[in-house]
Amino acid sequence: MRAERESKRITRFVDWFIRSEYVTNWQSERDSDFINELERASRCADAAEFGADGKTHQEVIEDWRDMFKGWIRDTHRTDNPLDRFESAVSAHFDSVEAWHDKNGSLFKQIG
Repeated sequence: MRAERESKRITRFVDWFIRSEYVTNWQSERDSDFINELERASRCADAAEFGADGKTHQEVIEDWRDMFKGWIRDTHRTDNPLDRFESAVSAHFDSVEAWHDKNGSLFKQIG
């Protein structure tokens, strides 16, 4: 029962996090970074002309991982470790990645 509640809390957090302004702003910067992310930025710009996204699921999930690390660094200013929380969120990202890999959509562009 406790594990189920914790899993639901992690899912709610991830749902909030990936839609947060923090993630939206950071992804927008990456999607238009023609210096450091030329291939991705070009693909996203081309896709945007047709109302699509252009990123792959793998890129999005990797963004989530990077942004979560940054968010922890930016918002967690105490000496209390968040190992269990960070591990649970990472496991959630891993499960999303595994689902896309199993279903053949990990490296496909998002419409």
